[in-house]
Amino acid sequence: MPSLFEEYQVCKNLTLKNRLAMTPMGNACLNPDGSYSDRQIDFYEERAKGGFGLLFPSCSVTNTDFEDNPPPNVLKNYAQSVRVGLLADRMHMYGTKLCVQLSCGLGRVSSGSPIIPPHSPSPSRSYWFPDLETIPFTTDEVRRLIRDFGLAAKYAKSAGADAVEIHAYGGYLIDQFISPDWNQRNDEFGGTFDKRLRIVSDIRDEVIKQCGKDFPLFIKMTPEYCWKTGGRTLDEGIRIAKEFDQMGFDVIHIEQGTYENWYLSVPTIYQAEGYNLYMARALKEAGIKTPLMGQGKLNRPEMAKQVIESGVLDILGMGHQCFADPEWPNKVYDGRDDEIIPCIGCNECIKAGTTKKNTRCAVNPRAVDEKRFTLTPAKKPLDVLVVGGGPGGVEAAQIAKERGFQVELWEKTDKLGGIFRAAGVPEFKHEIPWYIDAITRRLEHSGVKIVYNQEATAENIIARAPDAVIMAYGAESVVPPVPGIQNNPKVIPAPQLLLNGGCDGQKVVVLGAGDVGCETAMHLVDLGKDVTIVELADHALANSTTALNQHLALRDLFETYQDRLTEKYSSKLIQVNEDTLAIEHETGETETLTYDVLVLAAGFRPDRTLAKSIAGKVGKVICIGNTLKQGMVIDAVHGGFHAARLLEDLRDILC
Repeated sequence: MPSLFEEYQVCKNLTLKNRLAMTPMGNACLNPDGSYSDRQIDFYEERAKGGFGLLFPSCSVTNTDFEDNPPPNVLKNYAQSVRVGLLADRMHMYGTKLCVQLSCGLGRVSSGSPIIPPHSPSPSRSYWFPDLETIPFTTDEVRRLIRDFGLAAKYAKSAGADAVEIHAYGGYLIDQFISPDWNQRNDEFGGTFDKRLRIVSDIRDEVIKQCGKDFPLFIKMTPEYCWKTGGRTLDEGIRIAKEFDQMGFDVIHIEQGTYENWYLSVPTIYQAEGYNLYMARALKEAGIKTPLMGQGKLNRPEMAKQVIESGVLDILGMGHQCFADPEWPNKVYDGRDDEIIPCIGCNECIKAGTTKKNTRCAVNPRAVDEKRFTLTPAKKPLDVLVVGGGPGGVEAAQIAKERGFQVELWEKTDKLGGIFRAAGVPEFKHEIPWYIDAITRRLEHSGVKIVYNQEATAENIIARAPDAVIMAYGAESVVPPVPGIQNNPKVIPAPQLLLNGGCDGQKVVVLGAGDVGCETAMHLVDLGKDVTIVELADHALANSTTALNQHLALRDLFETYQDRLTEKYSSKLIQVNEDTLAIEHETGETETLTYDVLVLAAGFRPDRTLAKSIAGKVGKVICIGNTLKQGMVIDAVHGGFHAARLLEDLRDILC
């Protein structure tokens, strides 16, 4: 029976120390010429050190003639090849093998320019800029793409890479050639099933020509798109996989979805664990002999082991979990499962790249800044008080303790996690309780003095007289100025309702259809409540600021609930009575709703009154997270990390 940590011979010239791979992910911190930067290489080295047997850096495009602002990275010349060599050397120091994923480009999903049409196999709508129609490649241009792909593979091999992978999945350019949804060509690269696959067989031949027939070659493909209407079916995907099986690839790497449902290609908190495994089982049952590699929320050690032991996958890939905890393999190998910091599926790492910012991880502030954000010993022994045990407060206390400060944390309840615990109550968000359990264990074992059920006041903070206070007590739910809403026992903020596990009464009105409102409404429907949503905008999730794939996932999940709840859009609450609510529609008409409970999900408002009341009466006072400004968990965790990392150099931060 295979096992996760056994040595695995993939093919004649590639043996891995274990069956764990870090999968390719976008990393926006590249050099200006598209080569791997020192920050990227440091990031990958930390994951090799963490125990992964195989590592894929960010995908590299092999031709930049047809796309403005290609994604990271680029591999088409000697200088870029040298950087691959530096990366390979770092990987090999830890016994980790390097596979460079190569791509011909993005095609219709290029986000480079809103005015320059991207190229693709046939005329189609640009995904990001629907007003643009793509320009079809000429036959000679396709041959140039194939030639450049082979040269890039040669650069990778000569630099020390152990394998290359053809990026032929997810609705990207090569997959656009494979799919009849985007390929209506009538030359040698389109028109029939075999001709649509011609680009893949020609790329394979070009790689063999440049690198030799024994150089390991993988291919990544999408067996099923899972669109609501049309798209590639699993039967068609199996047919494609059988062709790849005959082409002699050393590994078939599988993934689901396209940009139309991006959350299946890049999963979010809303996808179930192991949601991709059915495709691997189907390919195995169809007789595919080529080793299979897959991923898709396989982060729990018991699941990862079972997937390999059962033979569903031959190599198990991890993506965003590698951002959250680079030491996952070593921790599991050593039996330290309870020390894993799990990925929470928030996709802030994706959001950073799509908003032109440096790649970041919400729960690991050191990610992609491994060398820049090293911790230094405390310059002087400060007494630090942290107020609030949410993710930001826990991070601040942990880092302050690691640096050598005396640290005490006050939490007003009997549990850590703060308001973030409410986010993990719905059944479809099970990573959050795992994360809260993990950071709780980490802090309890750190030596930080944790005082539960301790309400912070100006008087008791001043009496304690700490050298520094990190204020992480969060924000208050917004209560709109509506007659009858204040001090009403039937009105409850969404976080409080979630932490209470639900509410009495059958008829529940949720005020607000943002992320929190929609999640709360779905949870209440699951509890069997009659739910009505009232929202000022004209549709749900109108002002969502989450990552695009996260937004798409929640939108599509919410749609599955819409026939089980009532929605009132372009409407505002104008009066709350004992048993009824009055709302006003955009037309000026009013409507009366009966209710048992009114749930507030209209946002949060920071309250820095406590922080300002102690300023100048104790040591420095630093506000972080929602105490400073309404934000996401990434703002809280990173705020806590940097407050503790830079503590001696900071003055009061009150606004």
